[in-house]
Amino acid sequence: MSRNGRDDLGDWPRRAVEWHILLREEDNDPDVVRHFEMWRAADPARDAEWRDVVRTMGLLKAIPDEALPIPVPTMRTYWKKRWKRRLPKIGMGVLASTAIAGIMVLIGPDMLLYWQADYLTGRQETRILELADGSQATLAPESAVALDFLDGHRHVRLLKGEALFTVHHDTEHPFSVLAGHLTITDVGTVFDVRLESRHETTVGVREGRVSVQENSLRSPLIILDAGEQAQLRDHHLYTSTIEPGEVGLWSRGLLVAHDQPVAEVAAALQHYIPHGKLFVYGEKLRAERVTGTYPLTEPEKAFETLAEGQKARVFHATPWLTVMTN
Repeated sequence: MSRNGRDDLGDWPRRAVEWHILLREEDNDPDVVRHFEMWRAADPARDAEWRDVVRTMGLLKAIPDEALPIPVPTMRTYWKKRWKRRLPKIGMGVLASTAIAGIMVLIGPDMLLYWQADYLTGRQETRILELADGSQATLAPESAVALDFLDGHRHVRLLKGEALFTVHHDTEHPFSVLAGHLTITDVGTVFDVRLESRHETTVGVREGRVSVQENSLRSPLIILDAGEQAQLRDHHLYTSTIEPGEVGLWSRGLLVAHDQPVAEVAAALQHYIPHGKLFVYGEKLRAERVTGTYPLTEPEKAFETLAEGQKARVFHATPWLTVMTN
């Protein structure tokens, strides 16, 4: 007999993670198992979701207790309480992200950056650097640079993140920025450089002009004027136009998205969240494209606005993980 007196799935759990908790709590009670098998057999997608949850639980067990943000027994109790309060549930992707987020919190910044960088910023932190030649560099959150201003040199290495440069022009001493596989050289300008990985870098020009060279010389040198940007992907440079006033707009507390995936916008907001992880659950939702302007001074509110535009909801899965899901 079911809990509501009928032989159907009326009030029984609707998600695999809820079934996982219930089966453990009820010690595989035959009635619970029977209804679980009915739920699982009703749709192939449910079976796939169940397999994801089982794999996730195996992943969590494989991570040492000290690497998790809270002890495993406490984590289990936490999820049980959330289920009993009938709050939203999620599957493999989010549970795995909970563990990964905990690991990242404990590991902290990459120690190698401390050896290489002259200046670094943390989460939510922007920093204006007044350089020795009169130029200025504004570092975005979670960014790092190394400087070489000796013997007439004016070289900056962007080791991580993003920086907006306002350059004091000097024809005898070119100002250059090395970011991943790109070298950007000033021709008297204000420009922004974002290093996403060693093989993916974006350069945008607000004022003046820069030259951009792919260091392996697979792509020819290009010149960017105000309102133009270049992106290095797969060792090729792609150019496009941009409103000059939008270049480096993050330094004024605004994030502008133009037909970008939701996951990409969420990743940009992540740098402005004081702690924890923002996660967009579901490949379809992650790939949805959005256009809009979001306040970086209120990143949590911006994340909720982003969700509302996709008719999604936001909830706190754990104190370290905020989730957007349909």
